[in-house]
Amino acid sequence: MIIAFKKLILLISLIPLLSIANSGMDLGLLNQDKGKVILTVAIEEIGYFPYNYEENGEIKGFTIDVLNYFEANSKYDFEFIILPWSRALYLVEQGKVDLILTLFRNKEREKIYHFIEPSYGYEVNQLFTLTDSKFEFSGQLNELAKYSIGTKRGYSYGETFDKTNDLTKLPVLNEEVLLKLLLSGRIDMAISNPYVFNKLITKYNVSNNVKPIWPYIDKTPVYLGLTKERNDSLEIKQAFGQLTEQLKASNYYLELLNKYHLDFK
Repeated sequence: MIIAFKKLILLISLIPLLSIANSGMDLGLLNQDKGKVILTVAIEEIGYFPYNYEENGEIKGFTIDVLNYFEANSKYDFEFIILPWSRALYLVEQGKVDLILTLFRNKEREKIYHFIEPSYGYEVNQLFTLTDSKFEFSGQLNELAKYSIGTKRGYSYGETFDKTNDLTKLPVLNEEVLLKLLLSGRIDMAISNPYVFNKLITKYNVSNNVKPIWPYIDKTPVYLGLTKERNDSLEIKQAFGQLTEQLKASNYYLELLNKYHLDFK
């Protein structure tokens, strides 16, 4: 495994990092290791299964395997910084962190970040409610108008859901808070990546209390988001774009989709 927890930068390490960034110095040039240019990557402590997660002291996941492929085939290397999602978005925007993972694309974000094209995969989002709910869903968002829906702050659930303004959306810090609000009846539904939410449901042993709602809200391409504030950002974007195309054309990519059950049809 190329990327492990031993290379992870704890949140407290942001203090010198931010000082470097504010000085205008090139972080990549300061942190070359055997010819490699180090790029910092924002990652949430809770992880984002199956795209990135911690297991036995090691960072694993679909996105991590993509980064490992980039590292093995380029001059770039990666270090992680643990951050809350909304803070990560801000610091990548400011150029104090280089990359953010599993980012949905929309017009507002295009003004802020470079998106590595093509997308490296897809994600689905799903509604969850209490098991005694009689709600039935055909896939039309207007059917949700009279319900309160918990969302994760700063997170995109696809352009259609994001732009539907006649829904009652209640943003919170993370998925654990979403689950607690749902179980307490303070929201009617929660929307989440089903891999992440089902993992929490299992963790707290509440599978008898919560059920998924079908169909999925959306299937959305996910991207690596790159800061626009680096002098070499366009070079990085081009290099990673070419590597993404190369990876997606390989049998190894199909193996990754099958390994993480992300081959959505």
